[in-house]
Amino acid sequence: MKKYFAYTGIFLVAYLVFVLATLPAQFVVSKLTLPKNVGIYGVSGTIWQTNIEQVVITNTQIQKVNSSLSFWSLFTLSPQVDLTFGDAMLPGPEGKLTLTASTSELMLNDVDVLIPANTIAQQIALPLPVTAKGNVEMQLAALAISLGDSMQCTQASGQLNWLRAGVIALEQNIKLGKLAADIGCEQGAIAVNLEPKNDLGLTFSAYIRDKGKISGQGHLKPGAKFPEQLKSALPFLGKADNQGRYRINI
Repeated sequence: MKKYFAYTGIFLVAYLVFVLATLPAQFVVSKLTLPKNVGIYGVSGTIWQTNIEQVVITNTQIQKVNSSLSFWSLFTLSPQVDLTFGDAMLPGPEGKLTLTASTSELMLNDVDVLIPANTIAQQIALPLPVTAKGNVEMQLAALAISLGDSMQCTQASGQLNWLRAGVIALEQNIKLGKLAADIGCEQGAIAVNLEPKNDLGLTFSAYIRDKGKISGQGHLKPGAKFPEQLKSALPFLGKADNQGRYRINI
């Protein structure tokens, strides 16, 4: 009798693993309740190896999303997924990351993402219309977000680099020089602090809080390396203070 129950148990476990292994990803996605600004299209594969043609978040399109779920991570009740997305020949972000989820925390590791700078610029209320050029590279060793009544940043270590930084503004093509920022946590928000040594004389800190709320503040103090073409745009920033600085808020 014991042997019978043992064989039955092995069969049921094997059957459950088989069902999970062959469960279509499309079936799982169809059961998800997505935010109104998120759309997922062209889902194929299984929950272990999922392929998605396109994910749309507001006006941002993420192409060719591929995910791989670690079977063994399920035993720790912290599923781990390796994600890759995008393509150099397609518009939108491209990169890779590892996501680990538990009931209390989301953890991102080994994040390496390339985002068109103009994609970011279009999300920010700027004092004058500009088209941003180049790409912003984000590299994160780790980012931890606690889950609860609100989402809080508890750990972050990384950097942003705006590669070939430039803008088209006032009908002129303007190079901005090197721009880089450090990523960390401040009072539960993801903080992005611009490195102060740059040609613009710009100091700026941006914050991403619960539900994706973005804010930022800083100063622009034109110096010897400030692009000549941008000087005519300074009045759009308001009046300089007694230190020659223009205040910037988003």
